[in-house]
Formats: sequence, structure tokens, C-alpha cells
Amino acid sequence: MLLLLWACTGAPPSDTAEVCLSDTDPAAVTWDNWGEDFFTSYCDSCHSARAPDRRGAPESAVFDTEAQVVAQLARVQARVLDEQTMPLGGGVFDDDLILLAAYIECATAK
Repeated sequence: MLLLLWACTGAPPSDTAEVCLSDTDPAAVTWDNWGEDFFTSYCDSCHSARAPDRRGAPESAVFDTEAQVVAQLARVQARVLDEQTMPLGGGVFDDDLILLAAYIECATAK
């Protein structure tokens, strides 16, 4: 639904209220319905405490829990969205990048 809203307007909404819905709204971008799967899929190979080869990832950059991710959101924003240097090798789908931006915006607005 969120992607449909953006597709219709041609740009992401500028007002946080437009994308930061109640956690009980099925269209909300939350840790439980989107974030945990995103960080597991794209980040765990280097940023999990149980990763066998962290490929140089700092010990402080662990994304196993929502609290750990939220503490690092500024770096996630910089590395994944702004600089596009993470994950190593790229490969994040465009739809996931849009949803990551919404997740970051909503998590930092709380």
C-alpha cells in the first residue's frame, strides 16, 4: 500500500505522518512486519553477533535486534541510502530501499 501511495504521487511523501502509521496498521513499515526480515536478509552475514566472518564489520555494528538497529540508524542511512556502499556487493531491491527510508524515518520519529 505504501508503495502504491508513492507510485501514485511520483515521490515519497514528505510528511512523516503520511508513512508512519500505527504499528497495528497493516500498511505500517515496522520491525515486526518488515525490518527484521530486511536486516536478516541483507545485513546478517556481516552484522550479526553469530556471523562466522564479519568481513571487517565493527564489533559495535550488530543488527540482531531492533534496539541494535535503531541505535545505528544514522549509519545505516549513510551507508545504505546515501553512499550506497552497503551491503557489500549491493543487491538491495529498489522497493526495499524505499521501505528502508520509510522505516528509518518512522523509527527516528518515535
